[in-house]
Amino acid sequence: MDWRPTRTVRTMVTFDPEGLTPAQCDGDACVACHKKWPRPRARIGRLPNGAALFACPECAAALTPEPVGNVYPLPFRVAFS
Repeated sequence: MDWRPTRTVRTMVTFDPEGLTPAQCDGDACVACHKKWPRPRARIGRLPNGAALFACPECAAALTPEPVGNVYPLPFRVAFS
């Protein structure tokens, strides 16, 4: 599970490993653009076996879904002040 600062679980997308390179499956390359350096840090999904998949910040912004409707997360400092 991926715990956010608000202690809620973010829905993790499960990816099909077919078509991914071994470096992408190991988390050493971005799942979208194959960039290996700097190593991708944004966790965007997982494989069916539970291994995490990562993307570079540019690709992660394009791959993550928008919030549903008018529900937006509060910044940490507002939620816990």
